[in-house]
Amino acid sequence: MQFYLGEKNIGNDATRDQVDQIITHLKNKGWNVFYGTKENTPETDDDKMRQRELEDAFAEDFMTCLDDLGI
Repeated sequence: MQFYLGEKNIGNDATRDQVDQIITHLKNKGWNVFYGTKENTPETDDDKMRQRELEDAFAEDFMTCLDDLGI
């Protein structure tokens, strides 16, 4: 599944550098994440069947990442 993050996902005062840090951190955890404002996109039939589960797991890692990076 492809995930997209932009400044608006972090907060009003977020910078591109912060977004890039988060993207790198999440990629290191194995997520397929890119800079942008597109909707998250299932890549396979399995992704489509598990979309909600994947989105929940991504959200959890995203929140942990914010804490880890102090953002």
